[in-house]
Formats: sequence, structure tokens, C-alpha cells
Amino acid sequence: MNGKSFEFEPHVVPHVETKYRKICTPIPVPESKDVIERLRNNETISMTGQPLVVWDHAEGANVYDAYGNKWIDFSSGVMIANVGHANPEVQAAVRAVVDKPLMCSYLFPTEERAKAAERIVSVSPIPDSKCFMLSAGTEAVETAMKLARTYAHKKYGMDKNVLITFNGAFHGRTLGSQEMGGMPSLKEWIKHQDPEIILADFPNKYLFDWADPEAEGYSDDKMFEMSIIKCIEDAGFKPENVAGILTESYQGIYCCPIPVPYAKRLREFCDKYDIVLFMDEIQTGFCRTGKMFAFEHYGILPDMFTCAKGISGSLPISAVVGRRDILDLYAPNTMTSTHSGSPLAAAAANASIKYMVDHELDKEAERKGKFMQEKLEELQKKFPHRIGYVGGMGMARACTFTKGGYRCEGDPDFALAVTNKCIEKGLLFFAAVGAGITMKLVPPLIMPDDMLAEGMEVYAEAVAEADAEMQ
Repeated sequence: MNGKSFEFEPHVVPHVETKYRKICTPIPVPESKDVIERLRNNETISMTGQPLVVWDHAEGANVYDAYGNKWIDFSSGVMIANVGHANPEVQAAVRAVVDKPLMCSYLFPTEERAKAAERIVSVSPIPDSKCFMLSAGTEAVETAMKLARTYAHKKYGMDKNVLITFNGAFHGRTLGSQEMGGMPSLKEWIKHQDPEIILADFPNKYLFDWADPEAEGYSDDKMFEMSIIKCIEDAGFKPENVAGILTESYQGIYCCPIPVPYAKRLREFCDKYDIVLFMDEIQTGFCRTGKMFAFEHYGILPDMFTCAKGISGSLPISAVVGRRDILDLYAPNTMTSTHSGSPLAAAAANASIKYMVDHELDKEAERKGKFMQEKLEELQKKFPHRIGYVGGMGMARACTFTKGGYRCEGDPDFALAVTNKCIEKGLLFFAAVGAGITMKLVPPLIMPDDMLAEGMEVYAEAVAEADAEMQ
């Protein structure tokens, strides 16, 4: 993680006005300083890591400030707005609940929660699924951890307790989720880390020759052995000790898919040893990758998966979805959450998922994602000394900047320069991830084709200008 704030230093920039973008002030906007200062005076410094665009309203695939500027949004609010900002059907569903009025309900039954649960289960590829709704993705991950271990303990005893996750993974910011994450810098505060949470290397061919089918000596079996088998053996455990394996459905830092042969071996390995395979769909779920859920690309089914972000297109809601024999392990009132299936968020989720299905946003993401990848590959060919990696799935694409190209040291300064130039040109990104070197291109799935093309053109301009200035 980059750990840097964006400085409030307004720059006079060229005015921009197209069908989809408008920049008519210095950036950051001088008049927005009051809002920025009030936030920085009253919130934690940890909240200061995003570009200084003060959102006033957002609609469709555009974000607006109160000063006349309009951005094409390549952030989707960090992959929340899959159905677009302020989707009319989602707005109407939320407004109907507000106007009842019904603002909270704890665990008491509501029609809104029933509809949301039905809708979530209806799109789950896992047969006879159940779901458990919460508020944040990190809660869903910790709940899935709890269920995986509980399943193993009840069936085999406490010796089957090991959880495997992957280096480089991100699963949230609470204790269990950070222990399950693969970023050492985020665990420095945890003095006594769980010795039975162990990390394997993710099969990313950009990082490892053993994961590259074109490398000498590659084999599908070797790839699995160098990851999962090596991890277990190095930690001094046996497969019989493993309760669960958690993987992102793509590794989020790079939007890097799981190789299909690896995914199939992972499923077979979990079946052989009765290991709960649970997959993190928090970024990838709800049509973002060209399927309703990214694991569908691999021809396997997990036992559980976690989701959040794009589930509602708006309000905070997350869920664990999976086999009912695992989801039903806890008795009434022993696994609950205050805002589980909140009527407002539940109504939003129901409307959002319905919209995705009705408008086949999975197909839209697949089609538009191919265009995005083509443009990124063209950009990499023009700037091979700057761009080490481009990749992704559907409308989740990543561009990693390095000092020299493929597998070279990352270049956070260049990524920051590109991000700032994009903001100044009317193209909105969140801060680069993975030590501040990878920009993620994740527009709303409903973005019109000509807007997407304009956004990709602006992105190429920003890279070219940064390259020219930083020779």
C-alpha cells in the first residue's frame, strides 16, 4: 500500500469540455479547501489517501463536484457502482423503503431482507445455496473463516485447523481479514499472528516462472506443487490439517486470474481432503469480470464465497454465500449482525442484482473488457520501459508501472503522476494499489462505448505526458 496523501496544491490546468468531461477550475479546486481541511482536522490521517476530488453528486458513469467539473469515472467508487451511480431502479427501491418509513430492523423479518436473500441465492451457482448478509466485505471474510474452521472442527476435531491464503492477497482491514491477507506491512501491528494461517504463493506468471506456461520446465502439476504443496510442507503441516483455503477469485493487486489448471487442481485437492474452499468475490462479483462471479471462468465451484461492493451499487452490504450444510452450522442468535440485511441496503441489493440480470451486464463487461485490454496492450507496446504488466478480467483491468518494464522495480512516482494527470483531464481514478504502482481501470459496467473509448484515450494521453516529463 502506498501510504501517501495527495497534497492540496491547486494547479491551473487546460480547460476541458467534451460530451462526458468538463474541467473548468484549477485542480484541486481552491474553493474545496475548506471541505478538505475539515475532513483532515476531524478524521484519521488514514483517510487522506485518495485524489482530492470533492464529490457532490454522481450519475451513471460520471462524477461531479460542486464547482462545475465533471469526470468520467474509472473507479466505480472502488467497484461499487457496477450498475452505475444513482441507478434509477436502485434509487427507486431505496426511496420506497425510506418513504414507508423503515430505516432499520435488526434481525426482525422484513420483506426487503427476504427479497434480497432470494435474489442473492438465485444468482449463486452453488446448488441449494444459502446466504448470510452483513455490512462490510471484511465481516464476510471473517465469517467465512469462522465457518470453515467450525465445519472442520465439528467433523474432524481441532487438529484440522490450518487456513491457507496467498501472498499479495487483500481481504479487509479487521484482525482476521488482515491475518488472512498477504501483505506483511498490514500485519505489523499484530504481535501474535495465528501460526495456523499460512501463506502460499499465488500462481501469477508475471512474478513466477513456475506459473508461466511458456517458461522452461513448466507443468500444471509443478505449478500446484510450488504453491499449495510447498506451503503446507514448509509450515510443517499435512493436508489433513487444513480446514480451509481462501483465495481471491483474481489476485486483486494485478487483477490476475487464477490459471484454470491450477483452479481445477485446487478444487480436486480440497475434495480429496474435505477442505473448505472459499473464494473472495468482493471485487470480482456481480458481473465485473464478464461472469456473475469470477470463479465461473474456471469451471469450478467453491464451497462458499464472499461478496460486497457491487452487490448493491450503493449502500453498504456484504454476504457469505455457500453450501447450506456449512452456512447452517450455527444455531439461532449465535451468528448475527446488527445491520444484517438492513432494509435499505437489502432493497438496494435486490434492485441492483435484478438490473444486472435484466440488462445482461456480464456480457457487457466481457465485451467492453476486451476493448480495454486491447488498448492497454497497445499502450504497453508504446511504453515498454514504463509498463511492466497489463491484465485483468472483464471490466477490471490493471496497469503496473515499473522502472524499466517487465518484472522491474515498481515506480510509484510515475503512477502518481499519471493519476494526477488523469484527474486534471477529467478522468477519475482511485489511488494506485500494490505499493502505489498499479492503477486499476474499473468503470461502471453501464458506461457507454463512446465514453469508454474517450476514457481510454485520455488515459493514454496521461501516460504519454508523464513519460515525456519524467525522462
